[in-house]
Amino acid sequence: MTRPYFTIDYQVHSTCSHDGKATIREQCLRAVKLGVDEIGFTEHKDFDPNDPVVDYFDYARYSREIEAARDEFAGRLTIRMGVEIDYQRWFEHRIAAYLADHPFDYVLGSVHYVDRDPLMTPQFIENRTREQAYERYFSGVRESVESGLIDTVGHLEYANRRGVHVFGQYDWKPYRDQVAELFDRMIDRGVALEINTAGLRQGVGHTYPCEAHVQLYAERGGRRLTIGSDSHLPADMAASYDVAAGLALKYGLSEVSTWHDRVVTMVPLIRQG
Repeated sequence: MTRPYFTIDYQVHSTCSHDGKATIREQCLRAVKLGVDEIGFTEHKDFDPNDPVVDYFDYARYSREIEAARDEFAGRLTIRMGVEIDYQRWFEHRIAAYLADHPFDYVLGSVHYVDRDPLMTPQFIENRTREQAYERYFSGVRESVESGLIDTVGHLEYANRRGVHVFGQYDWKPYRDQVAELFDRMIDRGVALEINTAGLRQGVGHTYPCEAHVQLYAERGGRRLTIGSDSHLPADMAASYDVAAGLALKYGLSEVSTWHDRVVTMVPLIRQG
């Protein structure tokens, strides 16, 4: 299948993640069937000792399965070995030490917890207004960027996954200035923004981040961009890619960022020739 866009899926999970529902090979087979050009696996690596799956990820197993897939799908699919880091500032030193000893093609930084509590759970929102809860989330994302450890911010506004059920319809406007400062930090550090399509199927009703923040990123001068489905099973591979690509192009983001050995390459989003 030939697609009009150069197609990447830079947030894909397999059974190398604790919540993956398909093997690396199964995800690759689906990618080839869909005509995806480049796939990036971002298996969960957790560091919080209170997390029951903190020791699940096995780097050696992951490396073997990636190499086997690269051999099998050579010439049909480019496969990148990434990692999704669950970032919290208090274990930043452990993340740094781990990344120093374990090579990846790129590092996706995601914030699922802040102040040791899962986002938008009762313990997180206790004594916080809606605005305070979202502002603390965006501060956590900024901390991940300022750590210098990540290449891409994963699913910005992920707090909405639970937030819309707790606080109602999300309004981006109160956080515009805070997010603009976040984007300035990302641009200064060469950190990419991911347009993650999972929100379109998780009841949020828009991508992570929303269209207004994609526009703001472009207006601040952001250019590094990835697109990810957050697929945990083959049916979600490259889901709503045309939506994400169209959103990027609408605001002049005409290239996607790909990585190999933590080095970025910009590729035209509209397929050449």
